[in-house]
Amino acid sequence: MRWERVIKGLMLLAVVQVGWDTQAGWAGTFDKVYSDLDDFLVSTLPKDGIPALTNPLFMTADEATYTDESDLGTQAYVADSDRVLGVNREGVAKAYPLNLGWWHEVINDRIGDRFITVTYCPLTGTGLVFDTTDADGTQIELGVSGWLLNSNLIMYDRRDERTLYPQMVFTGINSTFKGEKLKLLPVVETTWGTWKKMYPDTQVPRFATGLDAYSERRRKVYEDRVARYYESQGGYPYGTYRTDDDIFFRLTTDQLNLGSLHIKDIVLGICQDGQTKAYPFPNLPDQAVINDQVGNRALLVVFDGASSTAIPYSREVDDQVLTFYAVKPAGELPVAFRDLETGSLWNMLGLATDGPLKGQRLAPVSAYNSMLFAWKAYWPDTAVWQGEGILTEVPFTAVEENTGQVHPQRFVLRQNYPNPFNPHTRIEYDLPEGGLVRLVIFNALGQRVRTLIEASQQAGFHRLDWDGRDDAGIPLRSGTYFYRLAMPQTALHATRSMILAR
Repeated sequence: MRWERVIKGLMLLAVVQVGWDTQAGWAGTFDKVYSDLDDFLVSTLPKDGIPALTNPLFMTADEATYTDESDLGTQAYVADSDRVLGVNREGVAKAYPLNLGWWHEVINDRIGDRFITVTYCPLTGTGLVFDTTDADGTQIELGVSGWLLNSNLIMYDRRDERTLYPQMVFTGINSTFKGEKLKLLPVVETTWGTWKKMYPDTQVPRFATGLDAYSERRRKVYEDRVARYYESQGGYPYGTYRTDDDIFFRLTTDQLNLGSLHIKDIVLGICQDGQTKAYPFPNLPDQAVINDQVGNRALLVVFDGASSTAIPYSREVDDQVLTFYAVKPAGELPVAFRDLETGSLWNMLGLATDGPLKGQRLAPVSAYNSMLFAWKAYWPDTAVWQGEGILTEVPFTAVEENTGQVHPQRFVLRQNYPNPFNPHTRIEYDLPEGGLVRLVIFNALGQRVRTLIEASQQAGFHRLDWDGRDDAGIPLRSGTYFYRLAMPQTALHATRSMILAR
């Protein structure tokens, strides 16, 4: 068959090179030399063996929400605890339930004036959304090829019926569109209940619609999926796969190096400027607000443990990089935070709800969730988040300065911010009395590299900036450094650590 000849020809390739779309916020390469692609490409079904949906009908959140057995026989099929892939573009919000993705894996749709394709691979836990508007404004339709790489879905392009795109690297690896990259869009994977709080006017696809390209007999097979969904394990068709130790197919790397994590643990994966980083959900504190940097992009990762929701944003607003810390949420959304630079209050949607930046929005960053083994298979050298970037002690602010106190009551050395930093950071400290003050930076070996101040200072609130250079003005390498504040005549001293990330 023609399709089999295409795949056979693909298997003769010696090198697969995949580049990320920098316009979508991704950059880097996946380079792997294969002696025989037969060892890695796996055929599990014929083409369209799993039928993709194309332009399904939609319903409201109320119509889609399943609450109890009285909803059986209706169109309702999404419980509040079910997981969805949420997309919000041009003021239109849509949610694509994973229990729809289990059975179809690809949904070709339109949102606003752009076509999109929502994809979900149950074997790697990866939900990615792409802008599939062709250059002439028409819709690019993707289908399920029946092939896998690293257990990951491989899609095919219906424009030529031949080009293949491994989902997690979303670049054509053969035929007409070889080397062309799909444009990755931001997506939020969360619970249906949480998404409804974020976007109450959201729309949801109707079951068993969008199958016009298939036979009537084939369409009828999917009309009973609502009933099947509630018969066993919420309709999940892969048994204990999400929690067991099984990986069915050979991976392109043996360097998983999982540490204490499990192969099926979910991570948020981000790639910027050739650097990759994974944020393992089991290690993320509830209501975490993480200031980080991957490549040249200053990032904020917001995490809600109750709904297992991780959302990455850019920290740059109006050419200023902001630093955030968590605060107690006041509304229905589970995570809220403020920025140190302006004191503005932000919600989980990346919207400033109060303060000087009220009305501003943080730009979402294109990323996706993945089972750890799959992310490591494509990116064996990925960095893994180790707890950095969370402000556990809020630095002194102008608000605190107006408390009526003439000077501080305690000797305090505050956590630097931002942290990690590149190349500048601020160190603040409180002196309850005046005297000789010494603030010194040490490297991880305990060697002094910079003296920021050694002079007499009055009691009060003080702050100093450090540019990441030593006493000779030479930029220091990335790594962990320590800063020590001391008042020798009083025996007061304190030490903290910080991370320079160039």
